[in-house]
Amino acid sequence: MIGPMLSSASRVPMPSEPAAFDFPGSIRFGAGAARGLPAALTALGVARPLLVATPGRAASGLVDQVAGPIGPFVLFAELPPDPTDEDVARGAERYRESGCDGLIGLGGGAAIEAAKAMAWGLDLPPTVAIPTTSGPGVEVLPSSRLRSTETGRKREVGRAPRLPSVAICDPRLTLATPPAVTAAAGLDALAHCVESYLAVAFHPLCDGAAIEGLRYIFRGLEAAVQDGASLEARSAMMVGSLLGGTAAHKGLGVAHALAFAVELDAPGRHAALVALLLPHALRFIREAAEPRMAELATRVGLGRAGDGPGHLITLVELLRANAPLPRRLRDVEGLARDRFPEYARLALLDPSLAASPRPCTPALLEELLDRAW
Repeated sequence: MIGPMLSSASRVPMPSEPAAFDFPGSIRFGAGAARGLPAALTALGVARPLLVATPGRAASGLVDQVAGPIGPFVLFAELPPDPTDEDVARGAERYRESGCDGLIGLGGGAAIEAAKAMAWGLDLPPTVAIPTTSGPGVEVLPSSRLRSTETGRKREVGRAPRLPSVAICDPRLTLATPPAVTAAAGLDALAHCVESYLAVAFHPLCDGAAIEGLRYIFRGLEAAVQDGASLEARSAMMVGSLLGGTAAHKGLGVAHALAFAVELDAPGRHAALVALLLPHALRFIREAAEPRMAELATRVGLGRAGDGPGHLITLVELLRANAPLPRRLRDVEGLARDRFPEYARLALLDPSLAASPRPCTPALLEELLDRAW
């Protein structure tokens, strides 16, 4: 177990009752927080919401569990794992036809991103985000990324940054998440914390969120993968996810830019791709970001014997190696080595690279991909 090696003797504090926060947006956090959905909708003036989910979430009974007490609602559960602009347009049309007056995104990133994107085309009705995985923290990210049916690329949508009206983060809703999804989502959250801290921008609030996010993720990730029923581990991961999403307001980096590009041929595998690429990305930027990496390692309790950056990279590799995820790009269905030039070209267009500590070129990115192959 890696987590206890990096943890203090005391437990990570958790609220005994659901807690409320107003940064970076309105957040209701804690076991049982989902019971507050009816009151949240009433406060927002929503009487007939459109609930956006994937078919799997609807079939699992989670929709009934969460939305059963809220009264009349319309279900839109026709989302693939990687929604497109056409999927969002269909959901928006269902909203109009059904006379809805608010949105609920229930699920992982797909449902919440889709609900946020629908809001932009519907004059920004009240939107509630209810995550059921602890991943990149899209419930506290101001923009949405959607796949274009025309180009296949993911792009940001929205005229200006806007967070959901409220995020309801109940770790009990993550208890049934399978180990592979838990691991991929958790490592994506970890990557948010690491890449944002190393991003070349000044944002001390995001830096603080990144460090604290790593503390919670190191505490909870392996335990949540190995024992999905551990509410303590699930709670730690949900806090880490929220903090990772908050940290990402500063910017991300090479691992995310390449993952978004590679997803062109592996839809729905974003988190697993980020997890796979992160150690290679950290080696790629190490020389340019050495002092910052050393500082981060020290802040999370690594590198006391020297070589903090090396210890940080090794820890990321160990966490990934212990997770039930692909080890190499060649293990991800749909990817091809002869597509590397296209992946590199798309990555260079991604806004995530704007904050990279090391300048990137097509040749350098292809070399990085080759090391991950």
